[in-house]
Amino acid sequence: MNIGRPNLAAANPARHDTPAAEIITSESSGRWAVALRRELGPAVVVHETRSVAECWETLAREPASFVVVEVTAGNLEALLSRLARREREFPRARVAVVADRRMAGYDWLMREAGAVAFVISPRRAAALAGLARRHLANQPDEPTGTTERIWNSLPWKEYATT
Repeated sequence: MNIGRPNLAAANPARHDTPAAEIITSESSGRWAVALRRELGPAVVVHETRSVAECWETLAREPASFVVVEVTAGNLEALLSRLARREREFPRARVAVVADRRMAGYDWLMREAGAVAFVISPRRAAALAGLARRHLANQPDEPTGTTERIWNSLPWKEYATT
Protein backbone atom coordinates (compact mmCIF):
# COMPACT_ATOMS: atom_id res chain seq x y z
CA MET A 1 0.00 0.00 0.00
CA ASN A 2 1.36 3.43 -0.95
CA ILE A 3 0.59 6.15 1.57
CA GLY A 4 1.30 9.46 -0.09
CA ARG A 5 0.96 13.04 0.83
CA PRO A 6 -2.44 14.40 -0.15
CA ASN A 7 -2.67 16.97 -2.92
CA LEU A 8 -3.24 19.91 -0.62
CA ALA A 9 -3.21 22.49 -3.38
CA ALA A 10 -6.21 20.79 -4.97
CA ALA A 11 -7.94 20.43 -1.61
CA ASN A 12 -7.39 24.10 -0.77
CA PRO A 13 -7.58 26.31 -3.88
CA ALA A 14 -7.10 29.42 -1.71
CA ARG A 15 -3.63 28.25 -0.69
CA HIS A 16 -1.11 31.08 -0.60
CA ASP A 17 1.98 30.08 -2.60
CA THR A 18 4.30 32.99 -1.87
CA PRO A 19 7.80 32.10 -0.72
CA ALA A 20 8.47 31.76 2.98
CA ALA A 21 11.70 33.71 2.61
CA GLU A 22 12.93 36.48 0.40
CA ILE A 23 15.94 38.73 0.00
CA ILE A 24 15.72 42.16 1.60
CA THR A 25 18.33 44.88 1.21
CA SER A 26 18.74 48.05 3.23
CA GLU A 27 21.09 50.60 1.77
CA SER A 28 21.17 54.19 0.62
CA SER A 29 22.47 53.77 -2.94
CA GLY A 30 20.95 50.55 -4.31
CA ARG A 31 24.31 49.28 -5.60
CA TRP A 32 24.23 46.12 -3.49
CA ALA A 33 20.70 45.29 -4.65
CA VAL A 34 21.81 45.74 -8.27
CA ALA A 35 24.85 43.51 -7.71
CA LEU A 36 22.70 40.82 -6.05
CA ARG A 37 20.12 40.92 -8.86
CA ARG A 38 22.90 40.50 -11.40
CA GLU A 39 24.23 37.44 -9.54
CA LEU A 40 20.88 35.85 -8.64
CA GLY A 41 19.05 36.41 -11.90
CA PRO A 42 15.44 37.43 -12.54
CA ALA A 43 13.84 34.50 -10.70
CA VAL A 44 14.77 35.89 -7.28
CA VAL A 45 13.00 38.99 -5.99
CA VAL A 46 15.17 41.47 -4.09
CA HIS A 47 13.19 43.91 -1.93
CA GLU A 48 14.93 47.24 -1.44
CA THR A 49 14.55 49.36 1.67
CA ARG A 50 16.36 52.54 2.64
CA SER A 51 16.56 52.34 6.44
CA VAL A 52 17.14 49.75 9.14
CA ALA A 53 13.63 50.41 10.50
CA GLU A 54 12.00 49.89 7.09
CA CYS A 55 14.12 46.77 6.58
CA TRP A 56 12.92 45.23 9.86
CA GLU A 57 9.29 46.10 8.99
CA THR A 58 9.72 44.15 5.76
CA LEU A 59 11.42 41.34 7.67
CA ALA A 60 8.41 41.15 10.00
CA ARG A 61 6.27 40.31 6.94
CA GLU A 62 8.79 37.73 5.65
CA PRO A 63 10.48 36.50 8.85
CA ALA A 64 12.69 33.85 7.25
CA SER A 65 14.35 36.17 4.76
CA PHE A 66 17.99 36.75 3.93
CA VAL A 67 18.78 40.37 4.79
CA VAL A 68 21.63 42.44 3.38
CA VAL A 69 22.01 45.67 5.34
CA GLU A 70 24.54 48.44 4.88
CA VAL A 71 26.22 49.70 8.04
CA THR A 72 27.09 53.40 8.17
CA ALA A 73 28.20 55.74 10.92
CA GLY A 74 24.61 57.00 11.03
CA ASN A 75 22.88 53.63 11.50
CA LEU A 76 25.54 51.72 13.46
CA GLU A 77 23.75 51.89 16.81
CA ALA A 78 20.32 51.03 15.37
CA LEU A 79 21.75 48.10 13.40
CA LEU A 80 23.61 46.67 16.39
CA SER A 81 20.42 46.88 18.45
CA ARG A 82 18.42 45.03 15.78
CA LEU A 83 21.11 42.41 15.25
CA ALA A 84 21.24 41.71 18.98
CA ARG A 85 17.50 40.91 18.98
CA ARG A 86 17.32 39.16 15.59
CA GLU A 87 17.85 35.63 16.91
CA ARG A 88 14.97 36.02 19.35
CA GLU A 89 12.60 37.93 17.02
CA PHE A 90 13.39 36.28 13.67
CA PRO A 91 15.22 32.98 14.32
CA ARG A 92 14.92 31.81 10.70
CA ALA A 93 16.30 35.03 9.19
CA ARG A 94 19.96 35.60 8.41
CA VAL A 95 21.66 38.99 8.12
CA ALA A 96 24.72 39.88 6.09
CA VAL A 97 26.27 43.30 6.60
CA VAL A 98 27.79 45.32 3.78
CA ALA A 99 29.81 48.49 4.17
CA ASP A 100 32.04 51.09 2.64
CA ARG A 101 35.77 50.36 3.04
CA ARG A 102 35.96 53.05 5.75
CA MET A 103 33.79 50.81 7.97
CA ALA A 104 36.01 47.73 7.52
CA GLY A 105 37.09 47.89 11.16
CA TYR A 106 33.56 46.94 12.24
CA ASP A 107 33.78 43.47 10.70
CA TRP A 108 34.14 41.46 13.90
CA LEU A 109 31.73 43.65 15.85
CA MET A 110 29.02 42.93 13.26
CA ARG A 111 29.83 39.22 13.22
CA GLU A 112 29.75 39.09 17.02
CA ALA A 113 26.36 40.80 16.93
CA GLY A 114 25.04 38.07 14.60
CA ALA A 115 25.92 38.91 11.00
CA VAL A 116 26.66 35.84 8.88
CA ALA A 117 28.95 37.85 6.60
CA PHE A 118 30.60 41.26 6.36
CA VAL A 119 31.41 42.45 2.85
CA ILE A 120 33.02 45.73 1.82
CA SER A 121 33.24 45.32 -1.95
CA PRO A 122 30.39 44.81 -4.45
CA ARG A 123 32.86 42.65 -6.38
CA ARG A 124 32.18 40.05 -3.65
CA ALA A 125 28.48 40.01 -4.53
CA ALA A 126 28.82 36.48 -5.95
CA ALA A 127 29.77 35.14 -2.50
CA LEU A 128 26.91 37.08 -0.93
CA ALA A 129 24.50 35.71 -3.54
CA GLY A 130 25.75 32.20 -2.77
CA LEU A 131 24.89 32.67 0.91
CA ALA A 132 21.46 33.98 -0.05
CA ARG A 133 20.80 31.05 -2.40
CA ARG A 134 21.74 28.51 0.27
CA HIS A 135 19.56 30.25 2.83
CA LEU A 136 16.54 30.31 0.50
CA ALA A 137 17.10 26.69 -0.55
CA ASN A 138 17.18 25.53 3.08
CA GLN A 139 13.88 27.12 4.07
CA PRO A 140 11.07 24.62 4.58
CA ASP A 141 7.79 25.07 2.79
CA GLU A 142 5.36 26.96 4.94
CA PRO A 143 2.25 24.91 5.78
CA THR A 144 -0.65 27.29 5.36
CA GLY A 145 -3.71 25.17 5.99
CA THR A 146 -4.86 23.10 8.93
CA THR A 147 -4.67 19.87 6.89
CA GLU A 148 -1.07 20.54 5.86
CA ARG A 149 0.02 21.47 9.41
CA ILE A 150 -1.52 18.25 10.75
CA TRP A 151 0.03 16.18 7.96
CA ASN A 152 3.48 17.68 8.68
CA SER A 153 3.16 16.92 12.38
CA LEU A 154 2.40 13.19 11.94
CA PRO A 155 5.19 11.00 13.32
CA TRP A 156 5.32 8.67 10.32
CA LYS A 157 5.54 11.48 7.74
CA GLU A 158 9.17 10.59 6.92
CA TYR A 159 8.12 7.10 5.80
CA ALA A 160 5.34 8.26 3.48
CA THR A 161 6.07 8.60 -0.22
CA THR A 162 4.93 11.64 -2.13
